Amino acid sequence: MYNLNLDQKVRGKRMLETKALKDIELAFRQFGYEGEDVFNVIAYSYIDVFAIETTKKLDKIIMKGRCLSEIVFQDKTLQEIIYCHIKKDINGKNLPIFYQYFLAKRFRDITGKFFTPHAIAEQMVSMLPIKSDALIMDPTCGSGTFLKEAGERWQYTPCHLIANDVDEMLVCLTELVLRINTNQSHNISLFTSNIYRPDQEIQTLFGQVDYIVANPPFSLSINLLESQSDLFNLGYRNSDALFIDLALELLKPDGRLVCLLPHSIISNKEYEKLRQSVEKSWLLTAVIILPEGVFQSTSNTTTRADIIVLDKKGKNTRLFGNCYANN
Repeated sequence: MYNLNLDQKVRGKRMLETKALKDIELAFRQFGYEGEDVFNVIAYSYIDVFAIETTKKLDKIIMKGRCLSEIVFQDKTLQEIIYCHIKKDINGKNLPIFYQYFLAKRFRDITGKFFTPHAIAEQMVSMLPIKSDALIMDPTCGSGTFLKEAGERWQYTPCHLIANDVDEMLVCLTELVLRINTNQSHNISLFTSNIYRPDQEIQTLFGQVDYIVANPPFSLSINLLESQSDLFNLGYRNSDALFIDLALELLKPDGRLVCLLPHSIISNKEYEKLRQSVEKSWLLTAVIILPEGVFQSTSNTTTRADIIVLDKKGKNTRLFGNCYANN
């Protein structure tokens, strides 16, 4: 049985007060900048404060952020405020908050994604047994919260963290968060693939991944002329079905998937055939039914979700009883 005490943590105080974010927003508006421009300046400031080694992906943020900062940091008070927040944020936990405040509408409304509260991400990653040289992947990495938590859990145990998202800006955000937090014993790989049409880079990982931990887009309608997904071909033409089958392809035998999925997949009769099909290839290890409103603090939504733990059947699979927990 997994011991989850999430409700109080998830509904707790935000790391950055809304007033501080609004004050920063108003200060940028006096120069005519908002949204992505503001985030680029903030991201560049993190790179500057923590002296992060730059990469090709981060170069775009650096170039935009540097140019804009030369203008807006004529206001020395604004620069002092931003640098003060950043210096206190030694783990980069406020980076996703900055992102979702200044770009949340683009993130949520277009993609169907919701940021995962840190308390939930931490508990989900704790369900991954630590082993040396594990390949840990988040195919829909968003702000990199799961991989950051995995890096902290593995500490100095060697591992390979693999991030993918179709949104290049989110991959840059994930890289920034990981480079603030991870150490030299952790390898990092970054991809920008559409997981519903996996490209060659993603396909090279098929059968290689030890653990997948993710919060994939919920219940997006997917229109494909054909698909190798068994669940898709059963008639479940949505992002949830395609994600489960992609995870099956990616994982090694006995590999583990820990993910958030809509509560309807567990509870609704219309998904009965999907559940039956899943149990042919997976051992259902745990279902943790989350309380309503757990995404309220990060994404302003009451969407119901459950944590699902699935182990891909393999030579070492042992058929224990399923674990269900209500929170």
